[in-house]
Amino acid sequence: MQQTVDFLSKVDLFKEVRPAALERLAGRIRLVTLSGGQVFFQEDEPADGLYIIKSGMAKVTKWATESEGVAAVLSILRQGTSFGEIGLIDGLPRSANVSAMGPVECYFLPRAEFLAALEENPEIALRMLPALAAMVRNADQWVAQSI
Repeated sequence: MQQTVDFLSKVDLFKEVRPAALERLAGRIRLVTLSGGQVFFQEDEPADGLYIIKSGMAKVTKWATESEGVAAVLSILRQGTSFGEIGLIDGLPRSANVSAMGPVECYFLPRAEFLAALEENPEIALRMLPALAAMVRNADQWVAQSI
């Protein structure tokens, strides 16, 4: 479990979370393995948790024209990158598709487990807020540059 805690401490979302709280989160996380082309989730599916890439790469896509089957690649995710953060918090459906680009190992934190951890230790949320705010700012800048 210490390896998982060490790994989480380097992930932007959890950098400010104290080691004792990371240990509690690590106990709620499970390891998931996908092959190339396998889908983590698709747009509009229920948000069930947070993923953090341990090894491998994944791509985030969004349908440009769903009727024609054209998907725009929004991002390439690498080791240490988390995704699914917004759904983790608000529980709304997924806003994009994410699929493995080859073999991928990732940590998965189910939403129910995350919420239980927050009830036990609300400080986790406070320490995650700066990272979440940075993600929103980065998304805003990306959109502004795309216009």
